[in-house]
Amino acid sequence: MIITLNPDNSPVQNTEFLQSHLDKGGTIRLEKPGIYDVTGPLFIGNDTALEFGPGVVIRRAPDPNSAHPLIVNKGLFGHEWNHNIRIEGLHLVTNGVDLTHLSIYPGLRGHLAFLGVRDLVVRDYECLDLTLLGYGIHVCSFENILLERLFIAGDKDGVHLSDGRYFTIRDSRFGTYDDGIALNAYDYCLSTAIYGWVEDGLIENCHDFAIRKPAGHFCRMLGGTWTDWYAGMEVQNSTLAVHNGNLYSVCLPIPPQKREKPLISQVPPEHTSGIVEWGGIPWRYVKKHDGQYEASCRRITFRDIYLHKPRIAFGFTMEGGLWSNSCPKGLKLPMMEDLVFDGIHAECDLRYLFAGSHPTRNIRVSNSTLRGPILHAGIFQDHQASEYPPLDILFTGVNIPQPAELFCPEPTERKLSLQFYGCSGGIPI
Repeated sequence: MIITLNPDNSPVQNTEFLQSHLDKGGTIRLEKPGIYDVTGPLFIGNDTALEFGPGVVIRRAPDPNSAHPLIVNKGLFGHEWNHNIRIEGLHLVTNGVDLTHLSIYPGLRGHLAFLGVRDLVVRDYECLDLTLLGYGIHVCSFENILLERLFIAGDKDGVHLSDGRYFTIRDSRFGTYDDGIALNAYDYCLSTAIYGWVEDGLIENCHDFAIRKPAGHFCRMLGGTWTDWYAGMEVQNSTLAVHNGNLYSVCLPIPPQKREKPLISQVPPEHTSGIVEWGGIPWRYVKKHDGQYEASCRRITFRDIYLHKPRIAFGFTMEGGLWSNSCPKGLKLPMMEDLVFDGIHAECDLRYLFAGSHPTRNIRVSNSTLRGPILHAGIFQDHQASEYPPLDILFTGVNIPQPAELFCPEPTERKLSLQFYGCSGGIPI
């Protein structure tokens, strides 16, 4: 169905008009070129496609209510999965409108935001003015998603994924200050809505441009662990705990403050939605416990990646500090594994190709040209090198122009197992 927006409509009228058609389902297409102001949020359900023709621009309008995603799936609040959703040709101008940490749902912070979705396609999406908190696309709890021909720039993450499998990101351009792509199986309590493995993915033919300062990563992969709640457990912001079949996260006021004494939980969380204080500690309900006590990234292939920005390309990351603790002392470190990097082209000297303190194994790098330091392998806070397996990386057909001493310039206590076949340049002996 082709629809037409009146350019004289108010942002609220545009939102209501679009929503009335989205509620009918099917394919909705806006073809008439122009700039259309929308407040949102727009709720999209099963078997629905929203298409935008050439020259159609959707501009976010300031909203007197709390900030929220522009488009979100209908099943969000009832923890129901939606399926067969397609958004194509969206040219979004955020116009300075940002999200909050709580947003429409705690931790769901994308201008396009989905929580519980199968068979999602986002194609030809452009957004070049992300601000402080809102991601370009945020998808939590997913199966089978395709994101292609994206162009996302600005201050925050371009694509942020957690708890899902079977995904493809291809033919896309990123120019973000923060991570272009974040595969965050674990994250801060209000930086993701759901925790869980990110697996079975393909990221191909993507460019990381130097549009913003060289902070963050082209792609950050983040994992963490948690345990059952027990009386007397020490917690901090983002601590995860399982109780009575549910997973919870501690959500202290933002920004979290340094404490002279540890924060001890004596009363378990019992609620099944939102954020509720128990024993003076605010806990966020995350989801029904699925039996997992760790989450990270595995079986992911990166192919034909062009790195134009001098920052860390790929982060194997765990987070520590006041905001979160990916793996509290005494818990087993999670494992990130089975990652393939084929056709990685560093168009400038990188800060590092790989960097982080996450245990990682079975890394394969092939048919690539790499510039700048290659590896920084740290040790996560309160843990020891003996807890890490050897970091095994196989390089085949790789050219490393810089001297070999720059391969891993900072000493590490971790055991490294590096193999080189058919490589040239600065190969460490």
